[in-house]
Amino acid sequence: MIHFIIGKRTPEFEKTLHKVLLSLGKDAESERFDASSSGRNIFDEIQTLSLFGDKKVLIISNLFEDEDRKKAFINKLEELSQAPNDAMVLGESLLAADVKKIEKFAEIHKVLDKEKKEVAFNPFVLANTFATGDKKKTWITFQQVLANSDEMEPTHGMIWWKLKDMMQKNSVFSPKQMRDMAKTLVIAYHESRLGGLGMAERLEAFFLTMPDTGKR
Repeated sequence: MIHFIIGKRTPEFEKTLHKVLLSLGKDAESERFDASSSGRNIFDEIQTLSLFGDKKVLIISNLFEDEDRKKAFINKLEELSQAPNDAMVLGESLLAADVKKIEKFAEIHKVLDKEKKEVAFNPFVLANTFATGDKKKTWITFQQVLANSDEMEPTHGMIWWKLKDMMQKNSVFSPKQMRDMAKTLVIAYHESRLGGLGMAERLEAFFLTMPDTGKR
């Protein structure tokens, strides 16, 4: 199934993104795909299962920046709607003519641009929410941090500190889960300094793949 999420990148947009992602399967592997820079064929990625036959969800950005790329994708929507993998296309707006073509073979989720309220946000709320093991609430809170922070390394440090503290106490996560998350955070810190994906993208991937304990 192909989903289009349309609107400005606000916390409400990210909330919608996560909601749609969960609807496609809690355990489905998700992968970010930048259509403007990836050397891979986007159509092959959607239509081809992994070597182990696992389904994945491609989260596609920058698809409509190029008119030819946009037309090619829309023209193949009918075929892509039957593909084994799912895709989520992110964008700010759609032309009415494009909507008519897209809605025949895909779902469109329009996110209203709600007026921003100037409120103080405490970034430590993220660490406390993360400690509850509630994946959805942690993701939403992380989007609030993104909207209120220009630098993500302090956020990484805060989560690292919280995880180390949790490892010394009773936690909703198992010891193995915490060790795995600690390893991921260490790799994220070092690789973000080597170029490529920045800390924001690596933390985004971390929270998307964190265990969901189901304890609220």
